[in-house]
Amino acid sequence: MIDRKGIVIYFSNIKAVKAIKKMDINISYVNTAGKYLTGYCDSAEFLNIKKDLKRNKLIRKVDESLVEMPSIDL
Repeated sequence: MIDRKGIVIYFSNIKAVKAIKKMDINISYVNTAGKYLTGYCDSAEFLNIKKDLKRNKLIRKVDESLVEMPSIDL
């Protein structure tokens, strides 16, 4: 069973989306006008991913989604 955690990332430039796609984040929605995206990642790796995203200069803010994500059975 894989536990997922939703993530909301606010960016200052659309180029940040390319950098985020290279990471272990599954992107579900990108809003270019509001400059944010939503996605999900493994809950075990959430803190490491959040730390890596905060190092990027194009990322303004990283939040945990308040929506509960269902677990996936493999």
